[in-house]
Amino acid sequence: MNFFKRNKGTLIAIAIFLILLIVAVQVFNMFLGNGEKTLYGNRLDGREAVRITTKEMSSIKKSLKDDVKIITVDEQGRILNVVITVKEDTDLDGAKNLATRVLEQLKDKQKEYYDIQVFIDKDAKTDNFPIIGYKHHTKDNFTWTKDR
Repeated sequence: MNFFKRNKGTLIAIAIFLILLIVAVQVFNMFLGNGEKTLYGNRLDGREAVRITTKEMSSIKKSLKDDVKIITVDEQGRILNVVITVKEDTDLDGAKNLATRVLEQLKDKQKEYYDIQVFIDKDAKTDNFPIIGYKHHTKDNFTWTKDR
């Protein structure tokens, strides 16, 4: 009992520290969540059945290589990003046609699963470029910027 009387201040400080530590851990878990969960949660369920392979990405690039300068195809979650730099003689309608040609390379199940974004630009800046086309997985056609 003498130990507790002599070290009362120290024991109170340790108890306060332990309480603050427990509160800090709770606040951390509440705001930052569990780091073990996947980035997209369960939103990517069924992705393996319709996954776009590197071979299919290469076929998209090959189908457009004669009409563009640079093309990159990237998949992020449920979004397929296609970034295209067109040749200088390409007009706006020709550029929009490239997005349709991207769709032709995909299977119907992939079109129904993925949202598709097509970013089209030219090296020389004009009033009509850059443009962005977006196709939601439930829609059949692209929606374009600059169509205002």
